[in-house]
Amino acid sequence: MMKLSRRAVIAGVHLTEQGDLSDRSQPHVWWEAVAGACADAGLAVGDIDGLVGDHPQGAGIRENLPGAALGYDTLGKPLRFHASTSLGASAASAGVHLAAYAVSAGLADTVVIATAAAGVAAGYTSANRDDAIKAMAKLSGPYEYVYGTTRVSDYAVLAMRHMHEYGTTPEQLAEVAVAQRMGAVRHPLSVHGHRGELTVDDVLNSRMIADPLRLFDCCAINQGGGAIVVTTLDRARDLRHTPVEVLGYGEGHSHIDPNAAPDLATFPAAKLAADTAFGIAGVERSDVDVAGIADHFTVNVLFGLESAGFCAVGESGPFVESGALRPDGALPTNTAGGFLSFSHAASCGLFTLVELVDQLRGTAGPRQVPDAELAYLNGVGGAMQNNFSAILGKA
Repeated sequence: MMKLSRRAVIAGVHLTEQGDLSDRSQPHVWWEAVAGACADAGLAVGDIDGLVGDHPQGAGIRENLPGAALGYDTLGKPLRFHASTSLGASAASAGVHLAAYAVSAGLADTVVIATAAAGVAAGYTSANRDDAIKAMAKLSGPYEYVYGTTRVSDYAVLAMRHMHEYGTTPEQLAEVAVAQRMGAVRHPLSVHGHRGELTVDDVLNSRMIADPLRLFDCCAINQGGGAIVVTTLDRARDLRHTPVEVLGYGEGHSHIDPNAAPDLATFPAAKLAADTAFGIAGVERSDVDVAGIADHFTVNVLFGLESAGFCAVGESGPFVESGALRPDGALPTNTAGGFLSFSHAASCGLFTLVELVDQLRGTAGPRQVPDAELAYLNGVGGAMQNNFSAILGKA
C-alpha cells in the first residue's frame, strides 16, 4: 500500500479577470491562471511536476493525453503525475484531493489545478448567450432534455418539491442571492458586484425563468479562469502565505436520470459526501467558520446546507431567512458572491475553493470573516447527481 508520508497543502491561488473574455484565447487565460498561482506561492512554473485536470490546448491527442501535453512539449521535462475528476462544474475543485494525495504519496512535489473559459468557441462557456443556452439545454437528463427540459428546469422541479414538502418560500430562496451579492460588491473581480447590492424584492421582481426560479435565482454565464498550486507543507512553510490543508474529503454519486432519484427534496449522496468529509476531519459542524456551497441556483445552497448538517432537513429556508449566510451571519457562505454573483465560468467550483483559501489565509480584504480557521467546501455536478465535500483548515 502507498505510504502517505508528507502533508500536502494549498500554497498558491490566482483568479484572472472574469466576464467576457471572447477577445482572448482559452490557453492564454489558462496559463495566466497557472503562472499567477505559482507566483502567489513563490514558486516557478518550471517547478510543476503534477497536473490534475486538463491541459488547455485540448485537441486531438492533446485532449486524450493532457499529462503528456504538459511534459516535454511545454515544461521541458516529464510530468510525474496526472489525474482528473468528473464532477461537472465541480471537477476542478474536487481535484484538490487528488493533488493532495499525489503530493502526500511522493508522486509529485508541485501539482497545479487550473480552469479557464475564454474565446469565441461554442458551448456553455461561450460569451454568446444563444450558443451557451443551446449547449446547456443538453445538460438535463438524457431521457428528458429531448422534451425541452433544461438545467434550470431540473432545479425548478427540485425547488418546487422542497417548497411542497417543507413550506420553503420564494423569499427564502431570494435571501441566498441577497446574501451572496453582499460579498460580490466587495470583490474587485466579481461579474455582478458593480451592480450593487440586491434586495429580496429585487429578486422577486426579476423575470421568471422556470417557476419558481427567477432571473436572480440563477447563475451567470460568463468566462474567466483560476488556478491553485498544491505542494508539501515543509516547502510551503518557507513560502509567502499561510498554507491551507485539506483535512477531510468525501464524495457521493447517486443517479443520472432524475426519475431514478429516491427523493427530489433530499439527497443522500450529498449527505454521504459531507458525513465522510467531517468524519475524516474529526470536526463538528459548529466548528466551521465559513462555507463555500455550490450555488448554480439559489435552491442549491438550501440543499447543500441540509445535506451537510448545518441545519435539519426542511429547515434551511428559515435558517437562510435569519441572515445566517450574510458576511456577518452565523455561517458566512460564498463570501465572494458565488456562481450567482461572482462568476460562473468553466469549472467554477475552483473559484469557491480560492475564496475559502483567501479566508483562511486572512487575505480576503473587506470580505474577511474574522478569525476564520476552518472552512467547508461543497461541490455539485449536474442536478445533485454528483457531490463532494471537503474540510479545509490552516496548516
